[in-house]
Amino acid sequence: MDREHGNASRGGGASGPLKSVAIAGAWGYIGRKVLDAALRRGLRTYVYDPGPPPAELQAEMVTRISDESAFYRVEAELFHLALHPESRQTGLQSLFERSQSEPIWILNEKPMVSPECPEQAQAIIESVERGRAVMLYNFPELFDPLTRRIVGYLTQFKEWQLDSMTLERSKDREDPAIARNHKRMLPIQFQESVHCLAFLIYLLATLRGGLEAMLPDGVSIRATSSPYVPPNPELYPYVVDGRCDYRLDLGRLTVDGITNFKRGAAWSKRRILRGRADGQPFVLEADYLEGSKYLRINGVDQRWEATSSSYEAILSTLDQWRAEVPATTLLHGVYPNPRLAWLAFQLSGALWKSSHEQEPVKVAALAALKAFDSGFRLARPHLPRYAAPGREPACNSHGP
Repeated sequence: MDREHGNASRGGGASGPLKSVAIAGAWGYIGRKVLDAALRRGLRTYVYDPGPPPAELQAEMVTRISDESAFYRVEAELFHLALHPESRQTGLQSLFERSQSEPIWILNEKPMVSPECPEQAQAIIESVERGRAVMLYNFPELFDPLTRRIVGYLTQFKEWQLDSMTLERSKDREDPAIARNHKRMLPIQFQESVHCLAFLIYLLATLRGGLEAMLPDGVSIRATSSPYVPPNPELYPYVVDGRCDYRLDLGRLTVDGITNFKRGAAWSKRRILRGRADGQPFVLEADYLEGSKYLRINGVDQRWEATSSSYEAILSTLDQWRAEVPATTLLHGVYPNPRLAWLAFQLSGALWKSSHEQEPVKVAALAALKAFDSGFRLARPHLPRYAAPGREPACNSHGP
């Protein structure tokens, strides 16, 4: 398939910005963030969510569709699946069927699949390849202009070397007074660390010339974890991790990370990069936390807009990519596509395995990472339970 034909057949080279979006799970935290961003941009919005709508949302602002099958048949330019992995199956099947005869754009959520069902990832990749769908995953930092600014700074030099990175993503998710904390979560390695790992993969792949080149020296992973204390343990079928500290050794690069959902955790989405460029040391410091965003280069504040919306950036960046980037490049290049999402999922699994076995995990090369087995499926029946165990998730469950 040539570049032009591949782009046209999948709906690339779109003229003009997005005019419509359909959001499944629109009343959830992420779905609502994207919904609000879409409404601010004047998009026509279709929503599917069986739960009660937010009291402050005016009904006439959205087109609510109560039938799930009908929702996935609407003529929307973008479908956002703001759902847990086990609740996406109906949507994915419907959209993949449509993609056999028409271009479909899908913004999916992380993790790519449930930790219990890793085999579904390859099926997703193959379904995207067979049809005319363009599926991207909602790693907000990969859509954010702040990341493009960081990449632009590094690529201006003839030679660069990253020596160390600090990746932090934390918030208080145990406080029962915060409404969002009553939503069920997955082990933090798969739910939150995956954002940091996707950022790492994206940065290294961009700087090194592609996903296949991002792991030339393999990776050694050491991680520890502590359990999450939910305000509603009855929803949880097993104890999930609520904090993960880790170190990744990738040849000359050392990455220290923390994802922390424990009570009293500071709210942060911080990144620190240290290295040398054209023989001179550099330090890049950034925080992606809305309301507190900043970028400092070698200690100099770059006057980044602290309140810039990460969710509006997702939609505006999608507009740009739809207009300028061939669809085949979006799906095979360094973008938040299923291939990158799978690598991030696999690294998440390596964090989980190292945390629970209390041993380092060594992955020799990219091929080994793609084939890596975290052991979560086998360990799952033996994980400890909260005092009030919740409902068992199913790989083919359709409900939220």
